[in-house]
Amino acid sequence: MKRSIAYNDGRIVLDTDHDICLYSAARGSPGGAYARGKDLYLHEEDGVPDIYYIHSWSMEPGEGELLQPVSIVAAEEFLEIRGLMLAAYPEKKGSLALRSYGYGIAEEF
Repeated sequence: MKRSIAYNDGRIVLDTDHDICLYSAARGSPGGAYARGKDLYLHEEDGVPDIYYIHSWSMEPGEGELLQPVSIVAAEEFLEIRGLMLAAYPEKKGSLALRSYGYGIAEEF
């Protein structure tokens, strides 16, 4: 799926076929389990800040798709809810240390 967004007098094209997929939700069949989901993508382009976005999709007939840009904090939360971590910043060492001792994600804090 593609979506064009404005950026400083120009346009940026978010494209799930070419951007980096950081998280891909399980997919099933229409009417069954995993018929809807959300994936997380990263768009990298020279001269433009990295853009994280969520691709909401559905395999149900008549339901559309949506690309929604999110902040890096929202991208990190999206992954943490799923038990993963965005290792974009080295200052996350505290969180990694707690996980190594068996502490879970946000619900334990």
